[in-house]
Amino acid sequence: MNNEITSLGCQFLGKLLAPEAKANLLMVKLDHNNFGSEGLNYLAEGLSMNKTITQLSLKYNKIDASGADALFQILIYT
Repeated sequence: MNNEITSLGCQFLGKLLAPEAKANLLMVKLDHNNFGSEGLNYLAEGLSMNKTITQLSLKYNKIDASGADALFQILIYT
């Protein structure tokens, strides 16, 4: 929470959360980081096929309507 994660940080996290990385995380909480929709797009690349994460929190990250498609890609897989 509030780790000043930027969209670049989300790009690295997205790669870490991809299924081929085999990270065994169950929950990801990235509240209060303000990475916006651009960061969410990077996260969605990894989260969209992740089978292990059961909880995701993205509160107060300045995600606007342009991030809706990325959020949809994450949720459609579950």
